[in-house]
Amino acid sequence: MKSNFVKKIDKAIISQMLEDNSSLLDSELETLDYNINEIEEFSQKMFKRQSFFMKGYINKQNDEQLLEKATKLLYKAIESHIEKPVSYLKNLINNNEFQIQYRNLENLTIEEIKDIIKDQNLLEILEKLNDE
Repeated sequence: MKSNFVKKIDKAIISQMLEDNSSLLDSELETLDYNINEIEEFSQKMFKRQSFFMKGYINKQNDEQLLEKATKLLYKAIESHIEKPVSYLKNLINNNEFQIQYRNLENLTIEEIKDIIKDQNLLEILEKLNDE
C-alpha cells in the first residue's frame, strides 16, 4: 500500500516537473537548432499510433475473453443437454461449412466449439446463453 502511494506521489512530482520545465526544454532545444514544431508533430503522430495499437490489443483481448466465455457456456450446455443452446449451436453448424465435420455435438472439444463460434457475434451468443 505504501509503495503504491509513494509511486503515485513520485509520478505526480515528475509530471509537475515536466510541465514546468517544458518551456525550458523547448528553449534549450531551439538553441541547439532543433525544430520544436517538427518534434511536437512527430510526437503526436507516435502517440496516436501507439494509442491505436493499444486499443487494438485491448479489443483483441476482450474478444478472446468473450470467445472463451461463450465456448465454455456452450460446452456446458452440450454436457447438460440444455435444448436451446444446443439447437442454437446446431443452427450455426448447419449455416456454416462445418456440417459434415461436426455431426455429433457430444464429441465436440472446446477448441472445435471455438472454431464454430469465432466468427459469430459473441455478445449475442452470450446474451442468448445467459437468458436460458
